[in-house]
Amino acid sequence: MPINGSNYKVQNCWTTRVACAVLFLLFTFSWLYWFQADMLAVAQHGLSGGKTHYDRTVGAVISTAVLYLLHLLVYAIVRLTRRSHALTYFPSFLLLAFVSSVSYPFSWGAWLWAAPLLLLLWGGAVWLAKKVDPFANDTKEPIGLFSRRMWLNLLQLIVMMLGVAAVSDTNAVHHFKAHAEVALQHGDADEALRVGERSLETDESLTMLRIFALSQKGELGERLFCYPVVGSHLDVLPLLGSKAQLQLMADTVIWDHFGVRPDSIMERADSMGRARIVGSQLTASQYLDSLECDTLATLAYRDYKLVASLIDRQLDSFALQLPRYYALNDSLPRHYREALVLYQQLHHDAPAPGVPDTLFIYKDSLTTLRWQDFHQYDSIYPRKSERRIRTEKDFRGTYWYYYFSKD
Repeated sequence: MPINGSNYKVQNCWTTRVACAVLFLLFTFSWLYWFQADMLAVAQHGLSGGKTHYDRTVGAVISTAVLYLLHLLVYAIVRLTRRSHALTYFPSFLLLAFVSSVSYPFSWGAWLWAAPLLLLLWGGAVWLAKKVDPFANDTKEPIGLFSRRMWLNLLQLIVMMLGVAAVSDTNAVHHFKAHAEVALQHGDADEALRVGERSLETDESLTMLRIFALSQKGELGERLFCYPVVGSHLDVLPLLGSKAQLQLMADTVIWDHFGVRPDSIMERADSMGRARIVGSQLTASQYLDSLECDTLATLAYRDYKLVASLIDRQLDSFALQLPRYYALNDSLPRHYREALVLYQQLHHDAPAPGVPDTLFIYKDSLTTLRWQDFHQYDSIYPRKSERRIRTEKDFRGTYWYYYFSKD
């Protein structure tokens, strides 16, 4: 049955509005719930001074509802119903983009001039659309998803969605850190280790979070170098001289893992007149060294000290400490066996003073064979570019790969 112009206009108008609304609601909720939730949790925590907590479900539902109500208000004012109906969502997308770019410490940045300018341009586009839309004769077009009106509106929405993504913080490492802290805050070390596990991007803070998560699972010496590692021994804990910092999780979670808090060490040092650290903060090395003589400390500090030496490529320090903490047998964690074989190969003729002979008596045939394969790549692949590719493919995740790679 043919559709007259009036019925066509009403039917196609509602079809377009419903399609745009569904796409907007799906995108906004998904964006806030899955992609931006951890970043918003970090931002809210910082901006509120830790007094409020962001809930991803409540936050996504309320924010989506508010943004859609803003669209309805704009629509009630400008009444764009045809090929430019999607423009009524622009203020909502602009507010979503602003919220998605908020970080701590807060800064308006370019928003002070960009937002008014964008709203001014949008106002001009709305004025032009209201002038042009009445002259568009689309009554002979198909209804629904196959109409030009529908696809023009959906295209405008997609462009605005891309705009939100373009101005939001999409830095992978920032998202990895935020998600890892949220997971650790909820006691989920496995999820903290899962995020970004296939990525080669990292920084000191993300490395510190992974070290803590692996320590909680008792796998620090087994898996640390399966992840990209940056920083130095100072960065294994958020203490003096460290570039690694916590954004959301309370540092007391870390100190409780060790059984002793830095401030208690400082108080005891002060009472004993040890001016070396009085009046300042502790470094990671000072803190870990203090735990060795503290009866309240858990044994977690041992792996921290060992991997701190390995991160700095200080094999002599590692070799001196290893026999104190571990029996030299096949139960040694993987990276310690790799480092020990490497030390034996590099220092067999001139071991560091104090290194026990037992370090050279212990043999791990499988790890030694693996090391020989790694070492032979210099002769098997004389071209540096090819050798780098093959080594990365076959040995990434070993301590040897980390030791011989450049920062």
